[in-house]
Amino acid sequence: MSVAPITSKQRAGKWGDREASILGAAWALIAKHGFENMTMADVAQAVGLSEGSLYNYVPSKRDLAIRVAERWFSEQSASLSATLNALTSPKDKISLLVHRHISMILEQPELFLMWIREVRATNAYLTSSSREIFRAYTNLLRETIREGKASAEIRDDMGDDIARDMIYGGAEHIAWTAIVQNRTDDLAEGKAALALSETYWRALKTTDDAGDVNILKRIEEKLDRLS
Repeated sequence: MSVAPITSKQRAGKWGDREASILGAAWALIAKHGFENMTMADVAQAVGLSEGSLYNYVPSKRDLAIRVAERWFSEQSASLSATLNALTSPKDKISLLVHRHISMILEQPELFLMWIREVRATNAYLTSSSREIFRAYTNLLRETIREGKASAEIRDDMGDDIARDMIYGGAEHIAWTAIVQNRTDDLAEGKAALALSETYWRALKTTDDAGDVNILKRIEEKLDRLS
């Protein structure tokens, strides 16, 4: 996501505009230089404040990281929700969610790294507003799975949280490995996301119970013959 330059009107705005300017500047600096290399002095200069004045709005660099991350996931949730509402098939929705999660990480690797290190990995995360915002983001997948279960398109013997961890965990691992190994071009066209979502769909979709029973019986019979 590109961040628009900070205008003089934004610099002179009220707290709401000032907050947007600060978060926008921090977002751009993190995306360009990484969270560890960004300083509060850099942010202050970008929005036309002294470093001391910046601390009146944001008490610490870590607090700034939290608020940038929360803004990021809030925007992702809003955008995804609007798109999902236009789809009807649970399979299409899952494919979109997987593709978008991988793309989000590839587009903003430094923001994602900041999210993992500075927000999600902390002891305070479990009771934080960040967790609630991230849950709103992942709830889009939970709701899709529940819809699929209600329409009998998705099996009901897998918990929603397990499915969520499987899907998002796999997508994050694939995206982050590609970044570390400098082979993001392999994922750019979305083929990996499509293959991954197809694999997930095969794991989630409703199957013929009778067929499954027959398979188990055949396996049991073979084991009996070997024993």
